[in-house]
Amino acid sequence: MGYINTIMILGGISVIAALGVAILTGYTGLFSIGHAAFMALGGYAAAYAFMNWHFPFVVALLFGGLFSGLCSLIIGFPTFRSKLTGDYFAIATFGFAEAIRLLLNNTYKSLGGAFGFTGIPQLTTLPIVLISVALAVFFAHSFVTSQYGKNCIAVKQDEVAAQMMGVNLMKTKLTALFISAFFGGVAGALFGFYMAYLVPSMFTATRSYDLLAAVVFGGMQSLIGPAIAAFVLVAVPELLRFFTEWRLIIYGLLFVIIMIFKPQGLLGYTEMNFTYTWSVLKNFFKKIFGKKEPKTEGGDR
Repeated sequence: MGYINTIMILGGISVIAALGVAILTGYTGLFSIGHAAFMALGGYAAAYAFMNWHFPFVVALLFGGLFSGLCSLIIGFPTFRSKLTGDYFAIATFGFAEAIRLLLNNTYKSLGGAFGFTGIPQLTTLPIVLISVALAVFFAHSFVTSQYGKNCIAVKQDEVAAQMMGVNLMKTKLTALFISAFFGGVAGALFGFYMAYLVPSMFTATRSYDLLAAVVFGGMQSLIGPAIAAFVLVAVPELLRFFTEWRLIIYGLLFVIIMIFKPQGLLGYTEMNFTYTWSVLKNFFKKIFGKKEPKTEGGDR
């Protein structure tokens, strides 16, 4: 049971981070291969604030997300000001992630350096992760269905046309990047408080590739697709550990297949519908727990 609990927790953490990538890549069209850096920043910041500044657990989680969001402006402002898009922005995020990892790797005095940040209390539990996932889904859905989300979609489809319609490109991109990094920071904080230690080697490019793969596999401009794919991409390698060494090869093959046969992703453009979901659940529970009216003999006359 503990093994299943671990898979559920790690899968839920991955879902939160993948939702952030979905906002940036799926809705805004900015490919990031450096989101592991935001998870690392959030994890280290939350653990440091909790252990040294005695922040409450929930406040530390939010602080980790906020710190990652603010750090995203370091890479976002100069790249967007220089109008870097596509592969150039992806390379910039990769360089940023490697720089953060190397910086953490050589900060021995306060963060443990390559030996890791140890002594973190194990406070992340399955109920906390489930609540965090529910909140992340709610806020992500609220954002992408708001005017800000529509601006992100307009930027993704045609930047020139969006700018002519009055969309502020810099503000829209920075907002999407900040929210995406915030989600990554909260996920990294939950991860750190579950593992009870943090090491820079936990946040290599492979973790960023996993999150990007979840968005591509699940569906561009969708939230439910990347959420499902992120959980599956965590659960399957854990359940089938003999595939671990072949993971990147399988990912590459799946990338090619999906890009050829279904470039929008498995659930591309399929959005969450809370009204429909609630009505289905309401009718389901009504059938199970609802009171049945007594039948009258002879029928109605």
